[in-house]
Amino acid sequence: MQRARLERAAYLMKAKPSRSLTSIALEMGFATSQEFSRTFRRNYGIAPSHWDRRSRLAAPEGRGEHRSSPPIAAEARLVNRNRVRLAYTRIRPAFHVPALAAGLERLLQSLDERGVRWEEAQVVGMSWDNYETTPMDRLHYDLCVEVPETVEAAGPFGIRELGPFQAVEVDCDGPLQSIADAWDYLYETWFPQSDFEPADLPSMKWFARHAAEVRWDTWQVACSIALKRRA
Repeated sequence: MQRARLERAAYLMKAKPSRSLTSIALEMGFATSQEFSRTFRRNYGIAPSHWDRRSRLAAPEGRGEHRSSPPIAAEARLVNRNRVRLAYTRIRPAFHVPALAAGLERLLQSLDERGVRWEEAQVVGMSWDNYETTPMDRLHYDLCVEVPETVEAAGPFGIRELGPFQAVEVDCDGPLQSIADAWDYLYETWFPQSDFEPADLPSMKWFARHAAEVRWDTWQVACSIALKRRA
């Protein structure tokens, strides 16, 4: 529970560098800013007031050096997402392409067995943790397929309903690194210059291809973060 609160605090600190530590600490359930500071230092080895909010608190495997201005070809845009009902399966290890491919195949087979037509269904990826503040072996990632209202959770998949909500999105079409660049751009450039901060929802990847056409050699997705306006 404490780890989740800390990671959410770091998530907000990165998206809104101008926001005070005290307001973030209180929103995350810490009694005082001093308690938050002690807990943050104990977990990350640095005081929150000394973190520049642009460097990584935990260096994930295979990411290389930090880039302060990642190349983004598309403009960020605001999108109103409608309510959606999703069947999902947890992917371990997160972001591992063979595990993603196997997870999607397993999910689609389960839907097939229930007579659900999924060929033109929307596919969504959900990241529940911040890869910069959560150890790689603890990351939670769900792969989802849109399903009708009649489909209930069963066997290898659960059901989750989202929306409606507003989000900021950036289109990606390229290798997996392009998605990491999109997140960097949104958190390090777009959010600090906006009047928004991330809502308490997972970051999402809305696949451009339908379920029957998903490819793993290139990523054609809209990287999406649900928004709330700062009070």
